Amino acid sequence: MKNNTKIYNLFKGLTLEDCDCRYCLYYGGRRKGTVNCLADEYVCTDEIRQAKERYRRERSFNGS
Repeated sequence: MKNNTKIYNLFKGLTLEDCDCRYCLYYGGRRKGTVNCLADEYVCTDEIRQAKERYRRERSFNGS
């Protein structure tokens, strides 16, 4: 990259799609419609909570 290159897409946090169980390290697949998690509890609960708050703020700000 050159010195005058601007980066417009800065990371603003995880989205709900990023925190999906299918992308988790401890995802054990699905059986009869339920997700089999290999961990004792969800790993990224804080990230999911922050993503939900950010999604609600964006929806209320955009008027959707």
